[in-house]
Amino acid sequence: MPPIITEERPSSTEERVSRIEGVLGHLATKADVAELRAEILAEMAKSEARNVRWLIAIITVAVAVITIIVRLMG
Repeated sequence: MPPIITEERPSSTEERVSRIEGVLGHLATKADVAELRAEILAEMAKSEARNVRWLIAIITVAVAVITIIVRLMG
C-alpha cells in the first residue's frame, strides 16, 4: 500500500511527478487484474466441483439411510 501523504501539495511539477512515479509501482496493471481473475475463476471452479461431489455423496447416504429405515419398519 502506498504511503499516505500528509504534508502540503508539492509546489513544483518535478516534485509532483516524482510522487506520482513513487506510487505507480503499487498499482495493478490490466494484465495483473486479468491474471488474478483467471486464478480466482479456477479456484471457484475447483470449489464448485468439490461441493457438487459432496452434495452427491450426502444425498446418496441419505437415500441409503431412508431405504434401510423403510425396510426395517415395513
